[in-house]
Amino acid sequence: MIITHLAVSGVGRFRTRHVVRGLGAGLNLLCAPNEAGKSTLFRALTLALFARHGSKTEEIRRLESLGAELPACIEVGFQRGGAAYLLKKSFLRATGAKLFKNGALVADGRAADEAVWTALDLTPGTSAAEEAAFGLLWVRQGQSFEPAAPSDGTRALLSRVIEAEVGEVLGGERGERVLKSVTDRLALDETAKGQPKAGGAWKAALDRRAEAETTLAALRATLAGLEADRTALADKLRERDMLADPAEIARQKADRDAALAERDRTVKAEQAAQQAETEVAQRELAFDRARKSHEELVGLDQRIAKTRDKIATLTRRVAEQADARAAQSARLASHEQAFGALATQLAEAERAVDRARRHEIAAREAERVAELSTRLAKARELREAIARIKHLITTITVPAEAVAAIEAAMQALDAARARAEAKAPRVRITVAPAGRGRVICAGESVDATRDVAAVVPLTVAVGDLATIEVMPAASDDAAAIDVARQALDKALHDAGVGSLAEAHERRAKVSDLQTEGRGLAAELAAIAPAPAKGAKEDAIAALERALAEAQASLDAGVEAGLDGTALPDRDALVRARVEAEAARDRLRRAHADAQSAVLAARSETEAETLRLQAAQLDLADQQGKLAEDLAICPDDRRVDRLARLAADAAQARAAFEAAATKAKELRAQVPSADSRVALDARVKRLVQAIDGREERLAEVEREIANLQGRVATRGGEGLGEREAET
Repeated sequence: MIITHLAVSGVGRFRTRHVVRGLGAGLNLLCAPNEAGKSTLFRALTLALFARHGSKTEEIRRLESLGAELPACIEVGFQRGGAAYLLKKSFLRATGAKLFKNGALVADGRAADEAVWTALDLTPGTSAAEEAAFGLLWVRQGQSFEPAAPSDGTRALLSRVIEAEVGEVLGGERGERVLKSVTDRLALDETAKGQPKAGGAWKAALDRRAEAETTLAALRATLAGLEADRTALADKLRERDMLADPAEIARQKADRDAALAERDRTVKAEQAAQQAETEVAQRELAFDRARKSHEELVGLDQRIAKTRDKIATLTRRVAEQADARAAQSARLASHEQAFGALATQLAEAERAVDRARRHEIAAREAERVAELSTRLAKARELREAIARIKHLITTITVPAEAVAAIEAAMQALDAARARAEAKAPRVRITVAPAGRGRVICAGESVDATRDVAAVVPLTVAVGDLATIEVMPAASDDAAAIDVARQALDKALHDAGVGSLAEAHERRAKVSDLQTEGRGLAAELAAIAPAPAKGAKEDAIAALERALAEAQASLDAGVEAGLDGTALPDRDALVRARVEAEAARDRLRRAHADAQSAVLAARSETEAETLRLQAAQLDLADQQGKLAEDLAICPDDRRVDRLARLAADAAQARAAFEAAATKAKELRAQVPSADSRVALDARVKRLVQAIDGREERLAEVEREIANLQGRVATRGGEGLGEREAET
């Protein structure tokens, strides 16, 4: 097998396609600086020949280019058995495998993987790590000092050879010498427990191996960091090349300059349009001024004509108002004369009504004097009767306390007598029919059976036949009866009565007198009502005062020839008063109507005067306005000035319309607001893109310098050989 060429893309640091050519028969040397990717190429060659294209092992994932989503593509050309083969495989993404023999496709996919192994005389699944995979020595980088791991067949063959050699060596005296020599040699490096002996070769070898492993770990860590830095450095170099691309930079600047030029043209067009619009505004202002001047003069001319018409109208109206006011003044004088006559008649009617009322009042007052005199006499009689009743009540009244004392004394006497009767002997007298009227007990005739208590000595006489005396025994109850009788006598004496019945009779009479007094008081109150609470005079005095006032009124109101007894009939007086009031009311209505007519005429006269004054003021005002307007522009100059101002207005309008047309054309050439905003955004975006590109280029330069410094600091030259040696 002779390898003729190797190509990779998307593998490790080789993101783009890299091809190794010129390989052939004999010794081929691949020379490049450390970390240039030699080991990556050999890993790619191994995996292309011995790994399935769909495999996802860690070894295959290590082929991936950092920071790129690219398939790992490997192409191997080799010669075998006089035939030229070309193997193409892609791993990780868009996986596939194709095998070409002498330019013709012979296998695809999984069949291509197995066809390669068949062409190399390998069984399917043979590991590339086995030394028997090639008919030559295949040593990986960093594995030159690692012990070989034989396959199962190799291990069986070696076992058979060693067994034969050992059997031959260990047989006889020679075997014993070899065993003793090995044992003695082993005792120098091993303890009795099978541990390495200090100072021995075994212990020294173990120490060197541990030191070498530590050094190897450090070298591998440095190599990994160096590999990452170089990968990042390559990425940054490619990014710098892209950022520093003169064509792209020139294109961006050209776009920016074109956008700036377009924006400048837009600004100039906007300025020109604004200047034209400013001129339009100025022309419009001049046109408005000229038009306004012409319109003001036209308005002045029209106003002068209208003012003259108003002056003529107002002159006629002033004359008419003066005539109307004179006529109204005459009507007012007539109404005032009639009103004065009615006022005189009304005053006389008012005096007649007053006289009739005084006559009627005098008659009424005379009747009231008579009525008050009668009431006063009756009130005095009632007051005297009430006084007599009160005196009689005071004389015969018995206080309720005295009645209660008499009743208590009688109850005590009755109780004492009852106790004495209960203790006294009982005398029963039964009279036969023949003895009726002949038996007398205690001075009373007994006609039938009678029980008598002998409280005191009792005498019973039987006609002329016999006298029986019953003497009761001495008892304390007699003294109690005497005490009770004395108390009763005292109570009766204090009350001024002879018995309890008399006391009750007196109290009943007092109640009747009080009822009679209340009736008289009610009658008195009806005749002479009680004065208000707090008044200093009583009802009689109030009646006397009212009578005096009525008499005084009567005396004052009666005219000469009339007195209280010679007044006419009340009905006649009322009729006279009613007739006088009716006549007065008729005159009042006529007077009110005349007064209303006077007021209306006076108001109308004042209104006519005000209308005349208003017309005169309007006339003076219009004459003043006419003088002011003529002072502004007299009649002899107004026609020429109107013609000149009309020409100026027409010229200003033509200039304004021309300027407006030009401004419209210039404004149409200005891009829209959205277009200007988009253009500004484009300029800003292009400027930012160029500035960002320059800033990023400077940043990438700094990152490249940092990465180059780290690569140089880590001593990249010779790290791979030092790792292999270690």
